[in-house]
Amino acid sequence: MDFVSGYKGVVGLVFGNENSTSNEDSGYVERLLDRIHNGTKAEDRRSAMVELQSVVAENHAAQLAFGAIGFPVVLGVLKEERDDVEMVRGALETLLGSLIPLNHAKPAKIEVDPSRMNADLLSREMDNISLLLGLLEEDDFYVRYYTLQVLTALLANSLSRLQEAILAIPRGITRLMDMMMDREVIRNEALLLLTHLTREAEEIQKIVVFEGAFEKIFSIIKEEGALDGGVVVQDCLELLKNILRNTSNQTLLRETLGFDPVILLLKLRGTSYNFSEQKTVNLLSALETINMLVSGGP
Repeated sequence: MDFVSGYKGVVGLVFGNENSTSNEDSGYVERLLDRIHNGTKAEDRRSAMVELQSVVAENHAAQLAFGAIGFPVVLGVLKEERDDVEMVRGALETLLGSLIPLNHAKPAKIEVDPSRMNADLLSREMDNISLLLGLLEEDDFYVRYYTLQVLTALLANSLSRLQEAILAIPRGITRLMDMMMDREVIRNEALLLLTHLTREAEEIQKIVVFEGAFEKIFSIIKEEGALDGGVVVQDCLELLKNILRNTSNQTLLRETLGFDPVILLLKLRGTSYNFSEQKTVNLLSALETINMLVSGGP
């Protein structure tokens, strides 16, 4: 595989030919990708993946170089090496690192945000989103968790593409909804992702309800302590409000579960009215939900 011709144009345009440090970082990324793609020893390939993950997560030049030449190699690992859990985890963590903006200042010659460019590149192909959604069915906890984190990282710059892809891919939303019944950490990540995906997306709002969103949301709220719960309850209520902005979903809730699950949220425990900040936020969100149902509007 000829990496040099693949990345010199993109990286050269951004860095120019004078920035030797950036060119060195890019060359390092190239060598790591070559070891992953062409290596014959499993341990060396895994070591290269760990190094790639680290440099991409810490260096703007490496992020940009990875976006220019790295996706085919890392996505190839996800497609063809599912049995090597360590490599799959490393590939997902590398993707995640390429999508997260770095806090430290960009070098003067970098005029683009590499993480934004990488999100654009990854989300352009629906097959890439389909590949990621398929990984949610893997048995390994970290594979599912990192996959959700990658999808969440795409939200900031590629929300509409992600929404379109998930609607078009068979069982796309079903796979995400299944994650709401997974272990707590994965459930919370899926909840956050679904909250973003259901904003201003009428079709997704309808499908998540069809997939049992009401029952799952109220079950999690109860499990987390209702209004006394933490930010997870707040996220559940945000998701609930999103899907209830669709008037057909309001009708469905009235005709199936009724108002009782929502009204029960207002049942306060104990006699003290010294609410914590989080409890106050949860209560206000519950009242907004009830108001939406009573008024029949978004």
